[in-house]
Amino acid sequence: ELHPGHFFDARNAMGLARNAHVTNGCDSGGSTCHGHGDFDVCIVGGGPGGLAALSAVIEPYSMDHLSESQRQRAEYAAEKQKRRNPKVCVIDPEPWLNTWHKRFKALDIKWLRSPAGAHPDIFDMHSLLAFAHQRSREHDLLDSGAVNPELQSLDATQVGRGLWKLPSNDLFEHFCSHLASCLPHSFVRGKAASIEGEDGDFRVILSDGRELTAKAVVLALGVPGPAVVPAALSAVPNTLMFHSDDLSWRGEDLRKKRVLVLGGGLTAVQVAQLALKKGCKVVLASRRPLTTRHFDIGEAWFDWRKAHLHHFEFFQKPLEERLKHIKATRGGGSVPPMYMKELCENKRLTFKCGEVQVVSVHEDSVDVLIDGEAHHFDLIVNACGHRPDCKQLPLIGELLKTRPVEVVGGFPTLSPDLQWGDLKQLFIIGALASLQVGPDAGNLMGLRRAVQIVANALDLRAWLRDTKSVLQNIRGNRYDALGDSDSADSADS
Repeated sequence: ELHPGHFFDARNAMGLARNAHVTNGCDSGGSTCHGHGDFDVCIVGGGPGGLAALSAVIEPYSMDHLSESQRQRAEYAAEKQKRRNPKVCVIDPEPWLNTWHKRFKALDIKWLRSPAGAHPDIFDMHSLLAFAHQRSREHDLLDSGAVNPELQSLDATQVGRGLWKLPSNDLFEHFCSHLASCLPHSFVRGKAASIEGEDGDFRVILSDGRELTAKAVVLALGVPGPAVVPAALSAVPNTLMFHSDDLSWRGEDLRKKRVLVLGGGLTAVQVAQLALKKGCKVVLASRRPLTTRHFDIGEAWFDWRKAHLHHFEFFQKPLEERLKHIKATRGGGSVPPMYMKELCENKRLTFKCGEVQVVSVHEDSVDVLIDGEAHHFDLIVNACGHRPDCKQLPLIGELLKTRPVEVVGGFPTLSPDLQWGDLKQLFIIGALASLQVGPDAGNLMGLRRAVQIVANALDLRAWLRDTKSVLQNIRGNRYDALGDSDSADSADS
């Protein structure tokens, strides 16, 4: 593995430090706005997707999509041009990544599932590693064993520098907080209720009546629909059954309680682990055997040598076939090997595979059948995730009334540039954009790709094609920027 000093030297040689690109960004960071004003771009959502969108809008270019000679020319040109940063606002009821923080803290999750190269900083995929090395936090980068012999053949940029290691959540949150403070924007605390207007003149109306105007809007809303509640459990009252999103069950005295956790994915496993830490006897039940996989989709989707082909094949399919492809690729949930090892070693945990049926509901307990076998539980935690149904999301529901688009499998159909209907400056990113982004749309790697598409659709990188002022055209073809090649040796466009 390369020494951190070599890493810093290489990074400094490839491009400018971020602070040189964001005028007055790091000193003041995001300012608080009371909800009135005209903006170039309005981002709805203060999670990782919203932060990635902010980075893509503010940064003049992404080093990951330029060869070394292109980076040098872009650095020089950016300094000469003194580009004006777009005026951006971010809307969310809570501070940056607050929902993320509460969930990870509540479930006592230490490590991210996504590798260190997957994060909201669009300027440089190596920046999270640099952040860790600069603060002597290499211990916050875990080698999970994800690098198999095939991935080991990637160049040193991918493997040797640690891009496949997993960052701790504490490191990731500190990194995101620092990133948000470095990107100039106004943060509006509130809930977006509706979007009105046309390209170049949108009005974002908040639930309390405040309005903001913006030339372009990016929706980064997170989950694609409501929580899944198995029909067989519909008779169980909310005093005895909680969804994993509802963190109130953690406050109960759970010592020696019998807990049923439903689900076959990582969240179900994390809930089961938390219940075990609280002294519970746990049954983890899923309809199919648990699948072990390092990431939520196959490693090939992260390997830039193969990802382009996967995405090309995906986009050649009709929408209904894309929907099937998404389900097949994600496989209904999976569990990283390190979690499975811990679970299998705990004697207070039992795995069950089969259908769950409620037999009777008592005042303080529930009797159920799991694959025909009787069990008695004090509490049920439903960790079956969310079903895609954009019509159930209030903001999208309002948008469908005024600007209807076709909905396939619960997902809205968007343009290839992630635009809504005939509007050219209203964008959707995150899991809601799965039909146009792919099976990884909701994870950090998919978000990185999606916001690059948005930045190009907004023509924010047009200056890279200016043959007069950018030293003979840094990027000759705007569509090259849509690729995910992270090779520093790619040919100049």
